[in-house]
Amino acid sequence: MSWSFSSSMGPVALPEPGDGLGADSTRVEPSGAVASARADGELPVGGFSSASASPSTTGTWTQADPSRLRDATRLELGSRESSISVSLPLPSAELSADGLPASGLRCTRDGGVYSCGDCRTDGDCPPGRGCVPNRQTRRLECMASECEVDAHCFPGSVCRRVDTGTTGGTPIRRCVPEGLRREGEPCDSMPISPLGSCREGLVCVRGMCGTPCRLDAPESCPQGFSCEDDSLEGPGCLPDCRALGCPQGQRCKQLGGTRYQCLAEVWGVCPETPCPQGERCNVNLLRGRGVFWCAPLCNPLRSDSCPEGQVCGVGSPTVSTCYRRCDPRDLDSCGEDWECSTVSEDMTLWGCSPRLLR
Repeated sequence: MSWSFSSSMGPVALPEPGDGLGADSTRVEPSGAVASARADGELPVGGFSSASASPSTTGTWTQADPSRLRDATRLELGSRESSISVSLPLPSAELSADGLPASGLRCTRDGGVYSCGDCRTDGDCPPGRGCVPNRQTRRLECMASECEVDAHCFPGSVCRRVDTGTTGGTPIRRCVPEGLRREGEPCDSMPISPLGSCREGLVCVRGMCGTPCRLDAPESCPQGFSCEDDSLEGPGCLPDCRALGCPQGQRCKQLGGTRYQCLAEVWGVCPETPCPQGERCNVNLLRGRGVFWCAPLCNPLRSDSCPEGQVCGVGSPTVSTCYRRCDPRDLDSCGEDWECSTVSEDMTLWGCSPRLLR
């Protein structure tokens, strides 16, 4: 049996007041995979979505709904002038011409570990190359940059970063198809498909398309917007939903500190409801949706830092949290409304996290 995984966005632990990190250190990292286990020749039957360490190497199993796969391209435009309401399918429900999820990777299970190509992390690659998904072969490959600016690509393509930006390695820029998303619409932090990517001239900031700006020039953004640096392509303007409101059907949700964002679907009550002492509010943001849950902090260098039956995995690029251990081969191992996700770069640790349902 071969396995197919597809990209999403994974959990991010947001700083709490007084934790030493500060509200401005929060960064929503792109992550890697959402979609399906399948036997050769069969339709996808499950989902695989990632934690925040490396989009190319982390994932989550979910049960797929065939009706959502058929309706994956439905868009809904709202009437609010402050922003545009667009409902995008999750990457696990957006199908490519070959019938696989748009960000699907072809993987095999070897010795209890999933292998999706020639590498698992940037450390497996020679200098100047990074471990990134090749969307044509659907495998992880050690690839070098092929462009610096859009002009280096053929018409219809743009030059974008395809690495996570979390490992400190060489930034990898590749030519990818130009996106369809307009300013104010949800987007993927890393290029997955034109449906989830911003149009030329825009940057994807914290999962929303915005115009580029300068951090040292607040006037580079319109009134009611702030210049945020949560993007692989540089700072971009984000609306303050507390001042401008949200499109119909969305809510202004606190992400952490003074950061708020319009979301169409929300699961969880932190950080408005503080987590118990010693825990952090983990966040998974994806295409206008968000799940929020409290998880105990842990030390990945200590095997006893989590209670029995739990594993210490990635909570953010700098913080680790505990997850209930699960078996990725058992789609029901986490229970209703939860899914089994990889919580380590090498896909050796698997833990339960709340499921993005639609």
